[in-house]
Amino acid sequence: MEEPGKVRTSRFLDLSNSELATKKVLLPICIPGRFIEMSTCTKDDEMPYLTQKNDLILRLREVLPSNMHRKEVLMRGPVITVDVSKGSCHYQPFLENGNPVRKAKVLHDTIEGFSELKETIERVKEKGNVDNVPVVFEATGVYHRCLQKFLDDNSIPYFIISPLLSSAYRKTNLHGNKTDPLDCAHIAKAYYCEDNLLPFNKQEDRFIKLQKLNRYYETELIHLRKRKVSFRSYLDIIYPCIDRCFGSNGSLYDPVAMEVLKKYPHPALLLKHREETVVKVIEKKVNHDKKFVEKIVHKMYECAMHCYSGAEVTDLEVIKLPEMIEELQSQMKLCSCVLNELVSEAKLIPYFESIRSIIGIGDNLAARIIAELGDMSRFPNRRAISAFAGLNPKILQSGDVDGIHLKISKKGNRHLRCLLYLGTSCNYRLKKHDPLYEFNQKKRQQAQSPLKAKAANIAAAHKLLIVIYAMSRSVEMYRF
Repeated sequence: MEEPGKVRTSRFLDLSNSELATKKVLLPICIPGRFIEMSTCTKDDEMPYLTQKNDLILRLREVLPSNMHRKEVLMRGPVITVDVSKGSCHYQPFLENGNPVRKAKVLHDTIEGFSELKETIERVKEKGNVDNVPVVFEATGVYHRCLQKFLDDNSIPYFIISPLLSSAYRKTNLHGNKTDPLDCAHIAKAYYCEDNLLPFNKQEDRFIKLQKLNRYYETELIHLRKRKVSFRSYLDIIYPCIDRCFGSNGSLYDPVAMEVLKKYPHPALLLKHREETVVKVIEKKVNHDKKFVEKIVHKMYECAMHCYSGAEVTDLEVIKLPEMIEELQSQMKLCSCVLNELVSEAKLIPYFESIRSIIGIGDNLAARIIAELGDMSRFPNRRAISAFAGLNPKILQSGDVDGIHLKISKKGNRHLRCLLYLGTSCNYRLKKHDPLYEFNQKKRQQAQSPLKAKAANIAAAHKLLIVIYAMSRSVEMYRF
């Protein structure tokens, strides 16, 4: 370690030398290990020396003389960066920016691999003479979860940064090469150069559970849609034009219709029996009254009499249709159970009823919005929550173009954006003339540059998010 009044002459100038007392010199204003700019000053200006403090983060805000550029200098201590990927991860310790302890090494997702990482952290603590050495890595979907759990179990502080952030620092290099070992250096550069990074703050278990339930529900919904598409393709071959039997008051996925198709997967098999016989068979398997069953069976019986099937009774589509209906019904039941569990958990949140009171938002949508928002106390202001959802505007100003009425950034939670868009769409269809509807209508009918339906719904989604944020803090009901 250098003396307090001196720094390494290989990177900095020693202003304590009397020969330089009256000379103008070039002094680098820098982040440790990397020059940022050169400024001119003299010793009389009493330019504060820059030195590394490994035990805490220092921010030096000094009012520099008039002949110098004012610069905020951010200095951090040792850190370990991890480039997380599927199959193999790389990690590299740094004492300061641009000063790695050694080359990047492979980190295996095993007990032995994480034990080696912990030993590396202890060695860096001793070498840097610090109490804590944070770990920095990118958010990589599910691949960083093992590393995150290991750090939580061992009470090791860590930072999770966006891959876009490290990519931006990688592109500052002229060549822009990308390899797993080089990514560790890019992550370190982002950590040292960004002054607004905060350690990861884990939410309460109830909010984590809500988000996992919602993501699981969305995954099962994707499977349900695929099963429905396959089911409808088979049905268009075997029972063409069967959709005409069900208007706005009926559903093809009703238990009565599904039981008829399972029992009689071909029109020829259905027409072999009388309507009364079919009604008696189906009535035993469903909980509907007899009149409703007779109504559905009659419609399907008429369709079977007039349709020309594109498959024979012995074809594979006919044989597999009952099995496909069983899987579809099982998937629908699973989605319903997950959604009910999600709603029951969300009702324990204090501001659930406040969000539910908004026009166009029911139990299901309110629960899913809360699941994606999580703990609202994390957001200090409405700008922060807008950026979290990716609804903050993208500004591209150049010359005479102000660039303030452009698209949203979309650098945020896409699941939350979809739910907010769904809420504003439902609100607009109900036409209750509440403030949210009036705002949406105003954007569509404004004199200068009226917005199209989707753009107006996006603007209303941003307003809905601000309303939810305000209501969650005050726990008030939606009034209009």
